[in-house]
Formats: sequence, structure tokens, C-alpha cells
Amino acid sequence: MSKRFYLFRHGQTDMNLARRWQGRLIDAPLNPTGIRQAEALADALIPLRIQAVFSSPLLRAVQTAKIVVAKTNAPLFVDGDLIEGCFGEAEGKTLQEIHALFPELAARWENLDDDTLDTRFPNGESKREIQTRILQAMTRIAETQPYERIGISCHSAAIRCTMLAFGQKYPQVPHGVPFCLEWDGTAFSGENK
Repeated sequence: MSKRFYLFRHGQTDMNLARRWQGRLIDAPLNPTGIRQAEALADALIPLRIQAVFSSPLLRAVQTAKIVVAKTNAPLFVDGDLIEGCFGEAEGKTLQEIHALFPELAARWENLDDDTLDTRFPNGESKREIQTRILQAMTRIAETQPYERIGISCHSAAIRCTMLAFGQKYPQVPHGVPFCLEWDGTAFSGENK
């Protein structure tokens, strides 16, 4: 059975506004702009007839998901495997600070070519590990859940790393914009609709 997954990044937090990397260890709430972004996302998802939303356990993703399900009447499930990547010693720092501390790693992290997938910050996950974890979680959801149109409330690195598996390179992942993947019963493929 064909299923369509819509991955979307949570709304803005004050950490995003300050351009600090949150990762999985910083659990910031949405700010007023982020709430408006989540509301606009929910409106955009209504015509897509989302039947369920699965969310990262981090507050910013759950808050976004709750706004979406309030408008779509879809059930909400929290799934720990959808959590943001762990950026280790880069978490809580600005991009400028990260480049100063880890110049070579930062450049490889920003590079979206296949030969950089094993890049990781000290004590963090690699891009490949994030990609594998998210795809395994979505495969489990596709195989075990009856829903055909599924929202995934998650994070920037989670989406960016996942979409790389389908040759889709996004240097930036905007807040509240859905990215579509199609499940054909055995595997995912990139969807440009």
C-alpha cells in the first residue's frame, strides 16, 4: 500500500532566533513566531488530509505537532526515534562559535556530498546515523500503522540528513514547510509534490 509521509521542522524557538544549535539536549519551547509558523503549517496540511502525526519527543516538535493535530483532527503519537540529532560539543553554540572551535568538522557538516555522511562533532551523531535512525523509524511506522498520509514533526538536521538519502540537498530547512516522501510498501522514494 502506498503511503505519503510529510516531514516538517518545528516552529521557531528563541535558540533558533539566536542562531544557536539546539540538538537533542536543549529542549526549548516555541516562541511567538514559532507558534504562528506552526499555525500556518497546520493550515497548509489541511488539504493534504493528514491522518496521523508522529513527533519527536522534544518540546518544540511536540508543540508544533499539537497545533497541527488541533486543526487536522489527526491523532498524535510521540516517537523517541524521531528526536533531533545529537551534535555533542557543538550543541548550544552559534555557527560562528562552531566554526571557530571545529573549522574542518563544520565545513564537512555543511557539505552535503555523500563522502561527508560520517562527519560528526565530538560526542555527537554522524549525519549517516541520523539518517539511518529517522528512516528506520519511518519504515517501522509505515509497516505497523494503518495511516496512508502521515505527518512527521521533527527537526532541521533530521530532515536534511534524511532527504540526502534521496539525492535532495537542503542547506537550510525552513520552519513549518513539509517535505514529502512516498512509501511503496517496501521502501521510500523522494516525492517532489
